[in-house]
Amino acid sequence: MATPDYPGARWVPAHSSNYTASNREANGLSIDYVIIHTTQGSYAGAISWFQNSSSNVSAHYVIRSSDGEITQMVQNKDIAWHAGNWTYNQHSIGIEHEGYVNDPKWYTDAMYRASANLTRWLCDKYGIPKTRSHIIGHNEVPGATHTDPGPNWNWTYYMSLVNGGGGDQPGIVVDNSTSGRFTASGNWGTSTWSSQKYGSDYRFITPQEVSDPAWFKINVPSSGNYDVYAWWPADSGYNDRAPYLIKKSDGSIATVYANQQANGGRWNLLGTFSLAAGDYDVIGVSRWTGGTGYVIADAVKIVKR
Repeated sequence: MATPDYPGARWVPAHSSNYTASNREANGLSIDYVIIHTTQGSYAGAISWFQNSSSNVSAHYVIRSSDGEITQMVQNKDIAWHAGNWTYNQHSIGIEHEGYVNDPKWYTDAMYRASANLTRWLCDKYGIPKTRSHIIGHNEVPGATHTDPGPNWNWTYYMSLVNGGGGDQPGIVVDNSTSGRFTASGNWGTSTWSSQKYGSDYRFITPQEVSDPAWFKINVPSSGNYDVYAWWPADSGYNDRAPYLIKKSDGSIATVYANQQANGGRWNLLGTFSLAAGDYDVIGVSRWTGGTGYVIADAVKIVKR
């Protein structure tokens, strides 16, 4: 199964009849543009529409208004059908933003920042100039009949974020299958059962009052405050009080309890913590809990404040 190209995005594939399979960059088709779209509908609705075999449309990424969550639906190497211009489709990445052109409240700061981080990452990866001639609106595609993202999209602010003017860097993600970055005893099992998993699999264990945590090792680039997130698949058979352990810069360990029976298949904020720079075990998952159900260790992410 395909996985997201962008660190921190979740992967929900568009229907195969709604894009053109390709091998861009490797086959000589360069990626030269990022095209900004507005869904004219909900986040969930856009994702569902791109999964509909009769829609004949897709985008590489969809971003949620409320919190900036990113779903990738077409791999970067493939050609999404989003621009209304075949040449631009061949040479661009399309990003859909939840909302409506005529209602500015949908363009939240969380969405601007998440989108700018993604666009910056794409520009760095593919050598796209971080300018308005290469980061364009759907309305600016030659021959376009669409008006999105429209007059309420703040291009000045957005481009300042893309070019580093206050935008957060993309988070650092460690999955349980990341080589050399995850340790757990042989008591932890491995499962591929849930479709909400991050990556290829996840780890599980029965709750017990013993010290037997799994640890995620992260190379923290600089000391400071970080938002700490966890990803897990949710199920009624999973733990309703899964303990996450965060090693703070003062040497103490904070414990945050997460309900893994809900909010699966997404990034969940555990809190903001002061972390010390260095390459060490930063986030753990403990089995020592009074909660019921399997404790899950899947993926974690830190984002510098």
